[in-house]
Amino acid sequence: TRDRKKKMTNDTTTINPLLLGIKQTYGQTLLTKIQTSTRILLVGAGGIGCELLKNLALCGFTQIEIIDLDTIDVSNLNRQFLFRSHHVGMSKCSVASQVSLNMLPSGGKQGRYEAHLGNVLDTTRFTVPYIKSFDLVLNALDNIPARRRVNRLCLAAGTPLVEAGTTGYLGQVTVIDKASNVECYECKAKPTQKVYPICTIRSTPSQPVHTIVWAKELWKLLFGSKVEDSMLFEDDDIGKEEENEEERKTEDKEEEDKEEEKEKSTYMEQVTSLRTLLSTKTNDSKEQIHKATTTILHALYGLEIQKQINMDRYKSSKTLPTPITLEQIETSVKENGVAPSKQKTFVSTNVWSMEENIQEFISCVVDAYTLLQKHSDDESTTSPLVPEFDKDDDLSMRFVTCASNLRSIVFDIQPIQSYYGAKGIAGNIIPAIATTNAIVAGLQVLQVFHILKRQMELEETKGKEDKDKEKEDCKGGVAQDCRYIYCLRDKTRKGYYLQPTTLPEPNPECFVCRNATISLSLNTKEWTMEQLLHRLLKKELGFESPTILIGDDIIHEEGEGADEETYKPNLKKVLVDLPCGGIKDATIVRVEDFTQDMEVDLCVQHKEEWKVEEGEEEKEEIEKFVIGGEKPWARKDDGTSKEKEEKEGDDDDDDDGIEVVESPSKTSKSAEKDDNEEDDDDDDDIEIVEAPSKE
Repeated sequence: TRDRKKKMTNDTTTINPLLLGIKQTYGQTLLTKIQTSTRILLVGAGGIGCELLKNLALCGFTQIEIIDLDTIDVSNLNRQFLFRSHHVGMSKCSVASQVSLNMLPSGGKQGRYEAHLGNVLDTTRFTVPYIKSFDLVLNALDNIPARRRVNRLCLAAGTPLVEAGTTGYLGQVTVIDKASNVECYECKAKPTQKVYPICTIRSTPSQPVHTIVWAKELWKLLFGSKVEDSMLFEDDDIGKEEENEEERKTEDKEEEDKEEEKEKSTYMEQVTSLRTLLSTKTNDSKEQIHKATTTILHALYGLEIQKQINMDRYKSSKTLPTPITLEQIETSVKENGVAPSKQKTFVSTNVWSMEENIQEFISCVVDAYTLLQKHSDDESTTSPLVPEFDKDDDLSMRFVTCASNLRSIVFDIQPIQSYYGAKGIAGNIIPAIATTNAIVAGLQVLQVFHILKRQMELEETKGKEDKDKEKEDCKGGVAQDCRYIYCLRDKTRKGYYLQPTTLPEPNPECFVCRNATISLSLNTKEWTMEQLLHRLLKKELGFESPTILIGDDIIHEEGEGADEETYKPNLKKVLVDLPCGGIKDATIVRVEDFTQDMEVDLCVQHKEEWKVEEGEEEKEEIEKFVIGGEKPWARKDDGTSKEKEEKEGDDDDDDDGIEVVESPSKTSKSAEKDDNEEDDDDDDDIEIVEAPSKE
């Protein structure tokens, strides 16, 4: 015992205490490999990324490259501990690499941390050969397109990937390695976004999220570069043309004409006037804007609501909305002219009264005018009147809070939101927990140790004559040592907050790691080649530079060395009219993407009739398709978990409604695991996604 204590004492004098545990646990050989030759690529320098870099540096990793395209924002400082206030506006990867390099036991003298400011989706910079130059890759990303890209690059390069994500108190870590026969990131279906019909947002809201989406559209209507981009936009001129056309038709249409006349906008004239005032500078502009804003408030929350009531829009509703009168608005303004957010007693968790919301609304419009005048000389005619909505922008968030609250008051929707609560819904912020980030990052580094240890064992085995043992080790790969680990909010029956499971086997239907054939149903007589390329192959399936073949003949080609001009005329053609017999029912289409080393066969089925479910709106043709039943890589639910809530960060454009990514609702341990499994990163908040006529 005395000798062992003496030996440990000698160790601590010859090696940094931070590295002593690694040496005693994994051996000097692995520690030497970490300090001298292991090359690691970290993708993402946010909440998890910062914790990872800190851990890697303290563990002695000397060769790390970091990819991130983001800059540091004030809101990052409370959980991304490598950053300080003087770093705001600087590149995350640059600052994180420099700060963490100084954390090396050598003080940064023997390390090389290289930052790459850019998007990992850039196919010219981040390629398969680039990924092959690393021993392993760590993901700390905040969006699914980027995760897909890294997943595919690592599979193509044969480089192990340690994937992770957190949502509030929940988190998970897994290892993806093609040689080890474990599932990849795309072996399981990714959740889709919930779609709320426009009519719900515009006319029949019933939840706070409905009124907040409406308020964001109002922000766009009043301050956006193009007023018609807002779903609240109404064109009276178009209405008049339609009426004139109807008047020339049969007398049977007279009642429809009258109905259309009733539906003329109650607020667009006021909106136009306000937008004109915002771009005009006169001595009494602020007073005019104050008056115009009062008029708009009455039009939106009074006249428009009353019009809808008169049209019997709410005859089936349990309660009728209550319009806000002009007298109530004017009284609120006279009582106290100071907006609640500008009072010394302001607290972001306070809930404002109707009067305070009205005062805040007017204050926001006046502030927008002031902001516009400051930058009027720099703004072009096509620029927005004020910056686009951003949950981290105080002005736009104040506006959305008060505008949505007033609508909630009109429709008696509870609860009325505080500034803090509205921000959580508008940006779909599941509060980031710094401790969860730290736990998950620590688990990732433990997986790194397991992977490096396995790599060393395989290298040693290859030099021996025991081929059977080599074959056995290669068969298991990292699956023998690594685990899929869940970080839970509530402890298990055994009292654990971490729940490890064996790495799942690949989904045999996964088109990414199993090259499975994908069935695709759509109307081949309506879809064009361009729609197939952008809506399905690139957006839905994540191809970057696809080459499309019918038989052995190329009909479209992209990527380095491709002759894109030759195939450009095919883009506007309907699928059935394409060369080589076209794409029609039962056609097998081969799609290749050499930037991701992927080859997939699409089995196309022609379908013209699409059933519209009760309560749904008719979709545009470009949204009428079915891939592999639901998704080509989808697994059947085993019934142990609640249906997954939609939390996807992809922009999925759809004219039929507003897509909203909501926070999850957990009712069981398994639900926590399944819901969180598809989560994006911890802190980069998923937005409520609007549905324009469009990663």
